[in-house]
Amino acid sequence: MNVTAQNHDEVSALLTVTLDKSDYKDKVEKQLHHYAKNAQIPGFRKGKVPLSMVRRQYEAGIAFEEVNKQVSEALNNYVNENKLRLVGQPVPQPVDDLNLNADQLSVAFEVGYEPNFSIDLAKYEAPHYKVEASDKEINTSIENMQKRFASREEQDKIGKDSYVALAVSQVVEEDAEGEHNHAPKNVTVSKEQKEAFELVKKLKKEGTVTVSKEDIVAKEELAKQLGFSKAEAEHLHHNEVEVKVADIYGLNLHDLNQELFDKVYGEGTVTSEEELKAKVKAELDEYFQQNADVHFVNKVLEQVTEKEEVVLPETFLVKWLLFSNQNIQTEEQATEILESEKSQLKYQIIEGKLMNDNDVKIDYSDVLAQAEQLVRNQLAIYGIHHLGDDEVQKYAVEMLKDQEQVRQISSEVAMAKLKDVILEKATKKETTISHDEFLEELKK
Repeated sequence: MNVTAQNHDEVSALLTVTLDKSDYKDKVEKQLHHYAKNAQIPGFRKGKVPLSMVRRQYEAGIAFEEVNKQVSEALNNYVNENKLRLVGQPVPQPVDDLNLNADQLSVAFEVGYEPNFSIDLAKYEAPHYKVEASDKEINTSIENMQKRFASREEQDKIGKDSYVALAVSQVVEEDAEGEHNHAPKNVTVSKEQKEAFELVKKLKKEGTVTVSKEDIVAKEELAKQLGFSKAEAEHLHHNEVEVKVADIYGLNLHDLNQELFDKVYGEGTVTSEEELKAKVKAELDEYFQQNADVHFVNKVLEQVTEKEEVVLPETFLVKWLLFSNQNIQTEEQATEILESEKSQLKYQIIEGKLMNDNDVKIDYSDVLAQAEQLVRNQLAIYGIHHLGDDEVQKYAVEMLKDQEQVRQISSEVAMAKLKDVILEKATKKETTISHDEFLEELKK
């Protein structure tokens, strides 16, 4: 077995895998004998099927499977041994006649790979903001805690501080055909949901108002507040939606006392308003700093992507798109798609290069730790801050049974590690700003 390379240029090549018959003959023969012993063929007892019959029926398929397996292994070994970072997947060259009885056979593949280049992160500079929570933001966060554990007070009419529970249903026309079982959407709005609140603020309990499908589609924010995604709004089956006031209530905020502190953070963790403010400030500062770090990293990566020259194997990528996507019929189509994806592809190559050069690796413990943090974040939304580590881990392990979750979390972990690398090696222009100023920076 042998692999040879014919380079087209610095980022593409033709790899040819050559097998001798001796590489696969014995394994094929072993498989044939196994089939002969176990085959269930009418007219023959098990183990008594003539080898010649098995050979006629199965040899070609077994040989092809074994050759395919060895070619794949040889190709992968060559790529790994030569530390090639492939772009796309190898594209097999057409074979007119693969003679499995020949003394030697060859299969060729077009491959494209990433260019060899280096990135000096130290030469890239970006603002690195230190963002501190204001008293207003701290107080707002504490008020949200009080709201989370507030008691409800029923109200007769809608006031400026009311919470309004709505039942949102499609109105079925009298002449509508067929069955129409559209479950109502139940949403709660307050003055923060301005569009929906304005729609119902003059109604009493059980009062209704209708909204046309056209308005639902045109007013995206209103649609969202009434529980409809953009796609749902566009595909409503009926021309009107009825919005009914199901309930009206106010909130009696929970007192700032030890009972609240214990509900939020666990018994005895916080024992005074001063400690509460300090803890909330620390949490907000940490959250803001994480966002500021991400902003710094993104700015650096933007510069790297803009300034680093990355040579793409464009000729190969056109062939790969034609080979791998049945919807692409012509070179012109493939070229057009490649042109639209160049920037994203370059970004991915740079990202992969940085991870590879800086030895960014992840293992199961990294993924599990991130899953546990996600569980804690989700619990925190509901005011649960004190669940035991064993319980958190149990939920995290359950989460990781979903392979899509594993893929997504693995990607997050890899990016987090890359973020740390960039934070360490890129040049920071340290700047202190308020959170409002930082939010304005994010809009730029």
